[in-house]
Amino acid sequence: MKTKEDAGMKTAKLRDEKELLDREQHAHTEARKNLEENLQELTNRKEELDSQEEQMQTRLKNILDASVKHKKDLTQEKKDLREMQEKLGACRKKHQKYKLRIGEIEDQLRELKADRHENERDARLSQAVETLKRLFSGVHGRMTELCRPTQKKYNLAVTVAMGRFMDAVVVEDEHTGKECIKYLKEQRLPPQTFIPLQSVRVKPVVERLRTLGVFDPALEKAILYAVGNTLVCDDLEEAKVLSWSGERFKVVTIDGILLTKSGTMTGGTSGGMEARSKQWDDKKVEGLKKQKEQYESELEQLGSIRDMQLKVSELSGKISGLEKKIQYAEIEKKSIDDKLAKLRQEKRNISEEISRINPELRELKDVIDKKATEIRKREKRINEIVDRIYKDFSESVGVKNIREYEENQLMAAQQVAEEKLSLSNQMAKLKYQLEYEQRRDMDSRIAKLESSITSLENDLKHVQEKEAAAKLAMDKATGDVDQLKDEVQEWKSKSEECEKEIQKWKKRASAAAGSISKLNRQISLKETQIEQLKSQKQEILEKCEVEHIILPTISDAMEIGSSTPGPVFDFSQLSRSHQADMRPSEREKVEVEFKQKMDALISEIERTAPNLKALDQYEALQEKERNVTEEFEVARKEEKEIADKFNSIKQRRYDLFMEAFSHISGNIDKIYKQLTKSNTHPLGGTAYLNLENEDDPFLHGIKYTAMPPTKRFRDMEQLSGGEKTVAALALLFSIHSYRPSPFFILDEVDAALDNLNVAKVAGFIRSKSCEGARVNQDGEAGSGFQSIVISLKDSFYDKAEALVGVYRDSDRDVREL
Repeated sequence: MKTKEDAGMKTAKLRDEKELLDREQHAHTEARKNLEENLQELTNRKEELDSQEEQMQTRLKNILDASVKHKKDLTQEKKDLREMQEKLGACRKKHQKYKLRIGEIEDQLRELKADRHENERDARLSQAVETLKRLFSGVHGRMTELCRPTQKKYNLAVTVAMGRFMDAVVVEDEHTGKECIKYLKEQRLPPQTFIPLQSVRVKPVVERLRTLGVFDPALEKAILYAVGNTLVCDDLEEAKVLSWSGERFKVVTIDGILLTKSGTMTGGTSGGMEARSKQWDDKKVEGLKKQKEQYESELEQLGSIRDMQLKVSELSGKISGLEKKIQYAEIEKKSIDDKLAKLRQEKRNISEEISRINPELRELKDVIDKKATEIRKREKRINEIVDRIYKDFSESVGVKNIREYEENQLMAAQQVAEEKLSLSNQMAKLKYQLEYEQRRDMDSRIAKLESSITSLENDLKHVQEKEAAAKLAMDKATGDVDQLKDEVQEWKSKSEECEKEIQKWKKRASAAAGSISKLNRQISLKETQIEQLKSQKQEILEKCEVEHIILPTISDAMEIGSSTPGPVFDFSQLSRSHQADMRPSEREKVEVEFKQKMDALISEIERTAPNLKALDQYEALQEKERNVTEEFEVARKEEKEIADKFNSIKQRRYDLFMEAFSHISGNIDKIYKQLTKSNTHPLGGTAYLNLENEDDPFLHGIKYTAMPPTKRFRDMEQLSGGEKTVAALALLFSIHSYRPSPFFILDEVDAALDNLNVAKVAGFIRSKSCEGARVNQDGEAGSGFQSIVISLKDSFYDKAEALVGVYRDSDRDVREL
């Protein structure tokens, strides 16, 4: 002990110095550690800022590229819009111009009465002349086509002056005329009058008479042959003077009164001259119609102005969208520039801080190294002094120095203490166990175990008996199941046979439906033909009534059992060949023969020059009746089209409603079960929709029934507020599943819900949100959706993907996000 005290006294000063150096070294080490941690944090932050800057630079580049592309597209779209607007303006001007010209032509056609009905005879004559002009080169055309009066007021006068030569055909020579007559006979066409230019004889014209017509000089002989030296006067008095006093002339007034050289006078509108005089305007009418058709075709080529307006509107929408995109890009670019400036400033600050910390850290390292050197020196001197003092003791115990001896002794003492403690614990444990075993009653426990073994053996026998009974029951059930499987297979085969039979009958029904529709079309076609024949029959009856033609009829229609309204005609006067059934071609042939006979009779009647004023009246009435009939047909057709459109729209409305109702009613029960199911009620509640009137659902309402779990059926009004809220949300989400909206805004929908229902609703919305729908896709209850929820309950909004809070700033008296 004395030696140890001597060593302590001799090394006390050195130990104090070493302790002081250790404390300083520890302080410097802690300071260096803090600086290194700060430096590491700054370095990590700088790397993070570098990464953010790189991302922002990439994003800024993408925005600039997109902005350049959008500006280019905007320039192109504006150019297209200008071109489309210019095209639209030009089309509008052309459309108005063509409409105006078409209106003017229609006015001229109405003035010329171009819409008058061209009878069948005139049509056949015109067609025959066109055919002759194609077949024979010497045919020039009809008189009305080759010349015309100089003024419209002379039309009637020139018509009367020409008389029967007005429809005459001008040919080059007599041979051509004969060939034309031969062709007309072969084709059974109406007879025509031909004027051959080379062989026709004309009287010399009095040169002092005025010329009222315009014609080709090569056709002068035909014109002179038709009109001769006929004069035209304004009124009857002047015509009387020219015709009956002094030198007599054939004179016609402009109102159609004819005075001949012999003194006879024909007045009025005899022979339908007014109607025939309109033929002079046929050429002009034809030209006007061609112009109208040309303008209408040009109008069609212009295209629809509405389509152009839609294109202009579409381009304007695109331009507006591009401008907004460019505006948003500029705003985002400005925001990124601001963020980049802040990042750069923060990086500069971090670099400055790193530059400041590095010298300090180096200085601290140098100081720590110096201190460590001094501490080692102190330890070395202390060890030398101690080793010198304990040299003899160390040699006696066989160690190098006292420190090695102290370490060995300390380790041995520790081992002995540990072994002693372990032995004490084992002795105490064995003592306690011995006392416990001595206090235990083993006999009663053994008896108890033997009784339990006996009861278990009895239970084992009972279980074995039950197992044998269960095996017998299982065998019996297996037999029953096999028998039921055989029956199921038999019923499946019968069901397949029934399905085949049903498909066969369906095919027969579809074939029968096709046949019925075909027969219905044939019936409607025949009915249409019957209606046309009835209308033709009615026209014939009216024409016969106007012309005072008496048709043979049967006085008592009941004798022949006819149910047709109106008179029943007597066909007994016809020959047997006419009464027999004929083919359509034979019937047309007979009709042509009758028409030829009728034309011959009409021409003979015209030659007798009867008073045909009634015919003009009949034509006027027929024209009026035809106009009224056309107006009625147009009105009836419009009414049918409108009714068809109404019915189609009504049916489409019903189809769309039923499509939406079927989808919603099919999904509402699934969604309601998801909103109401829990661990205690895994099946959830029940909800369904019913139409009060399935035939016409728009006349009545829709009944919505919801039954929460463990609740009996009751009306919606008798449910609690929370139950009504859950039912309303189920209806809302099922409607959304039919036509999904971009997102929901739900304003405190959980106000009437308790915590359990709030958790269910929040879980459902979470499962249908964007990320939730990707994780747990559920095709049975609609697609996912986005939602913005306003809620004051933490059990609701803690399941949100993002939170936005609103608080009140009392200093500025405003609310802020």
